[in-house]
Amino acid sequence: MGPQLRLLLLLMIGCGPSCLGCATTPYRYGRFAETIAENQPPPDIQFEHGKPNKFLDGMSWVIGFPTRILPMSPKVNNHAFTDETSTKLTAYMQDNDLGDVLVRVNQYDPIGEWKRLCRNDRISPGWRFTFGTAGLLNYTLLPCRVFGGDMYNPFTNSLYVNSDVPALLISEAAYAKDIHARHLPGPYASFNELPVLALWRYTHAVNDTLGYAQLNGDWETERELYRVVYPIMGIQVALGGHSALSLRTGLPMITVPITAIGGAIAGHTYGQSTIAKREREREETGVLGFDDEENSPGYFHLPAPLTRQSDIQLTSGIHDPTLR
Repeated sequence: MGPQLRLLLLLMIGCGPSCLGCATTPYRYGRFAETIAENQPPPDIQFEHGKPNKFLDGMSWVIGFPTRILPMSPKVNNHAFTDETSTKLTAYMQDNDLGDVLVRVNQYDPIGEWKRLCRNDRISPGWRFTFGTAGLLNYTLLPCRVFGGDMYNPFTNSLYVNSDVPALLISEAAYAKDIHARHLPGPYASFNELPVLALWRYTHAVNDTLGYAQLNGDWETERELYRVVYPIMGIQVALGGHSALSLRTGLPMITVPITAIGGAIAGHTYGQSTIAKREREREETGVLGFDDEENSPGYFHLPAPLTRQSDIQLTSGIHDPTLR
């Protein structure tokens, strides 16, 4: 890839994620159940946790240390999963009818994943046993349990979790929502495994995460998206859609080319400027208050919508408290 194309990809930080700060279209919840009643309880989310192992846990933490440098977050690939992160991820998946997705938390189960690959009728065998097999070989040979990585695998319908960053995990769950909504999920998932084309799904997932956070008045997750996910997306843009932060490949930091550093800097710069802009907007709308957890100036969380059955309009990227 020539320097001109790489520069173009870096500039996409300014035209891809830039639209994330001003979600002007209605946020639509996922509706994938065969029957949906008005008062239907939310689906149960399937979680499977890896068993603690002092040797593996220690080794994986050391291996994951370099991947936390560029996004400047100690929670990336730290193989932890706090109750707060679990609650936010569960809420998103329940709200978007993703009860059929298996969430593997710090777990390595290649046999189980191969079985899920064979049983996943959502994607046709031709796509599953070509692109899906290639991806699962990567999972088998470079286990996320050791090398880290957070990703949704559409071919097994599994979400691999090894970080404690709600915004990052929700953006991967948003990819699951995107896959579920496609009439041809096999070709879509396969094309998004290719360099450059993968940026399509990254941008779509980050937009959905942002819209969800704004709709529910979750400023903490929204700010985390700008602070952590934007730099990661900057790296993905610089590398043509393939992350060098072990988010998809499990490769160590020594494989990161200099362009990834530039992508991270671009992501941090844009993310911080977006945070400043959104804080001014929030102050102008009168939602500035005091955060109970930190006992310092912060923002009140606006209530979630009372119904999951209708589309909610987002106006200029700011949640309207009258839409409840």
